[in-house]
Amino acid sequence: MIFLQISTTKRHLNKGLETKYPLNDSGFIYYDPSSVSGNKSMKIRSTSDEFGIFIEDLDLRTIPDTDFPALRSAIIQSGVGVIRDQLLTPADLVSFAERFGKVEYGVRGEFQHPDNPDVYVISNIVEDGKPLGNPNDGFAWHTDLSFLEHPTAFTFLYAVETPPSGGNTEFASAALAYDRLPAVRKAELDGMQVCHSYKRLHATRKNARALTEEELRRMPDVIHPMVRTHPDTGRRALYLGPNTSVPIGMTDEAGLALMDELMEFTVDPAYRYVHVWKPGDLVMWDNRTMVHRAMEYDKINERRLMHRTTVKGERPV
Repeated sequence: MIFLQISTTKRHLNKGLETKYPLNDSGFIYYDPSSVSGNKSMKIRSTSDEFGIFIEDLDLRTIPDTDFPALRSAIIQSGVGVIRDQLLTPADLVSFAERFGKVEYGVRGEFQHPDNPDVYVISNIVEDGKPLGNPNDGFAWHTDLSFLEHPTAFTFLYAVETPPSGGNTEFASAALAYDRLPAVRKAELDGMQVCHSYKRLHATRKNARALTEEELRRMPDVIHPMVRTHPDTGRRALYLGPNTSVPIGMTDEAGLALMDELMEFTVDPAYRYVHVWKPGDLVMWDNRTMVHRAMEYDKINERRLMHRTTVKGERPV
């Protein structure tokens, strides 16, 4: 038996979950997937008033197939899931991600994990004169790999080593942001198309090397809707890529100003979840409804080592 512990006051989190899994008087949702004898209960509680869950009493290396649908559904409905106290090798991380779909090949090959190319390394650590990973990734609000024709559905980020302070990750819900928009504003944005460009994004990076012909071929500019519909829930959300995405038919100046305005609205501090990392944390999120950013830390004196893998999604509609 799996216990999904979710407060009845969390209206956005309960939306969908209440329909699929009836809520009892104690605020628990019960889900029974004909569980395998001897399975340990998995407890899920909310992280904030609006979105996000903590998943407790779970070892990701041994979760049975019968329990997996409840976990996947909870992540989709809540947007972000946090699982602490994990011991995951790169192979373990990829194996878990593969249960959600096809794992994507890393965009920047120089930061692939030496033991597993499906794991992207984020780190400021340098050993023998060589960086272990990318120290400068994700410090602006974004959704992952929106510049792909079939952009990322799920991201899995695992903390190997964390600084004593800083280096947190902030999350905001682009679905909740769309819900909060006035009807007139929704009508203006519905049907709008946006150009997402890896080439433009890469050009903004400090000391960026030139892209290879192969990289340019693999990542041409793509067009996605400003407002996308989630394939599992039908919920609509703003689809906001990096700060280089420009709506079709607008000048760069006007288009970037609009995207900045929408992102600022989406990430209102009143509607954020801030994750303070500990070694062994695994955080996963649904990029079809969420945006996120990394927060700064003392890169000179502190160490941070994160492993990330992502799962390919569908073409946004």
